[in-house]
Order: sequence, then C-alpha cells, then structure tokens
Amino acid sequence: MSNQPIPSTVLLLIPEDDPSLTAVMRSCCGENRVLRQSFELASWLQEGFIASLAGVVADTDRLSLADLRIIVASLVQHENTWLILLVGDRGVAGFEELLDYPNTVLLPKPWTPQGIHQAFRRMNSSGIPKGAFPQEFLDGMVEGLRDPLTSISGYLQLLGNQANESTHALITPALDAATQLASQLEFLHLAAAELHPHPASHDLSHLAEELVEYAEKSGVDIDIDLVADLHVEADVRYVRAAMQSALLLLQRFGSGGQITLRTYQEGRRSVLLWQQGPPPTPPQHPIPPPAYLENLFERLCRRIPAQATIEHVHGDIPQVIGIRW
Repeated sequence: MSNQPIPSTVLLLIPEDDPSLTAVMRSCCGENRVLRQSFELASWLQEGFIASLAGVVADTDRLSLADLRIIVASLVQHENTWLILLVGDRGVAGFEELLDYPNTVLLPKPWTPQGIHQAFRRMNSSGIPKGAFPQEFLDGMVEGLRDPLTSISGYLQLLGNQANESTHALITPALDAATQLASQLEFLHLAAAELHPHPASHDLSHLAEELVEYAEKSGVDIDIDLVADLHVEADVRYVRAAMQSALLLLQRFGSGGQITLRTYQEGRRSVLLWQQGPPPTPPQHPIPPPAYLENLFERLCRRIPAQATIEHVHGDIPQVIGIRW
C-alpha cells in the first residue's frame, strides 16, 4: 500500500468546462489538483467530504438552492476549506448562510483572473503565515542586491576593456558569475511577486527560438530538436524565466554532456525541455545542486501554469528539465 500523501483537491462546481478558469486556479493553488464537475449529490459525497478538500469554487447561478444548502451543511465539517462564490444576477437570496462560513469570498460574474487573485488575497489578509516574507521585504531585497551587482558588473566590464590576456582570463568568469547571480534574483522576484498570470495561446517554436537566442548570448552551445505547430496555453513571462533558470541549473550542476532543446508531443500533452547527454565518465563525487534551484523552477512552472519535469542521474544530478502542458 502506497504511503504517498494524497494531494489536496480544489473543486470547480461549474456546469461546463472552462479551461481558462482551470488554468488560473492551478496557478493559484500550487500542488493541489483541480477538478471540474457539475454538482451532483453522489459526486459531492465522494469529493466534497474527503479530508483533503482544499477549496471550492461554486457558480451560484447554476446551482439550485437545495444544492447550495447541501454545500453549507457539509462544509461545516471543513473549517479550513475556502469557498469562492461566483455570483451573478440571482444574487445571494436564499443561501445567505454561506456568507457566515469562514474563508468565503463573493466574486461577481463574469470572473476575471484579477478577481480570482484578489479573492485569495482577501482570504489571506488576516496575517502573514509564520516564516513567510512579506512582498515588500522581497521587493526591497531584490532591489537592494540588484544595484551593487550592477555596479560590480560595470566595473568588471571596464576592467575587461583595459585588461591584458592574463587578467582577462580572470575577469571574464567573474563577470559571468555576476550575470548569473543577477538572473537568479530576477527569477526569484518573478516567482514570488504578486503578479497576475495571463495565459494565452503560444507557438512553442517561437518560444524555443527565444531560448536559443538566450543560450547563444550566454555562450552555451546547444543542439535543437523541435516539432512544429505545437501550441500551448501559457504566460510567457514564466515560461522564459523557468526555462532560463533550468538552463542555468544544468550549466552549473548538470551531468556535463551536450545540451539539447526539445519540443514534442506526448499523447495529448506538449513538452518543452532541456536534455543533457551523459558525461563521458561517471563523476567520482557528484555535487547535488542546492534544493532552492529546483524549487524555484517548479514554482515558476506553477505560475505558467504547467507541470515541471526534472529527471536525475547519479543520484541528484539533473539531466532533463522541462515543462509539460
């Protein structure tokens, strides 16, 4: 019997499939699985009473008063479950008791990504969780580190223009290290910032071309294996940041082989990934990457929203890092 934890569930009680709403909810809900279903007593008894229910989004215009009262009665046993009510022309008449339920937010229809994110901010406005940094702190930290890094990079560039061959060999890696550190700060800021994802349809070939240009500017020699006419729903800000951070991770802590940028279809899923060849000889003492680098990549993928893919060799050495839709 598996001891893996059961992922928490977010239920979308809406009658028709809405890919945009599902995408926004996945970007907000992290590792939680998002299920869409029409309200039926049998399915609600199966999903609505499970211990791992994280939250519910209910289209009140499309539910009967009897169904709404069933939701009220059952959520009494789920004090930590949040509830977002999509309210249209009918208002809240007949189910006012839902407004007394903790962590309940009314969201006028038609919903918007900004409205969804505002609903979560309102539910979390009671205080900052223990151990969490406020956004103002992260903004200040990034800005505070960015300025001295810019200065260091500027001085190194000036020295590089005046240096001879012997000192140039020392300045170039120092400048590359400062550039990598500045990039990681940008990735961190994007992953933590309170920005609203705006998924839209994009051709993976165009995104791959941008990544090829980025790799060339970074001095990384890559191979290309691309499939044409693959389209995905994504916020490209997070795709760029995720794939750039993944390339940096492979450069510093990967298996050491040739890096290939690939796009392909896997069943009904589209895939964009960096794949690194095996090293000529197995490393004697492989150095695992810091855990925060893979965690940063996974956080950026959730904002896309998409699934992070990381495969390792020799224990913890990353060899394949990519995104699946």
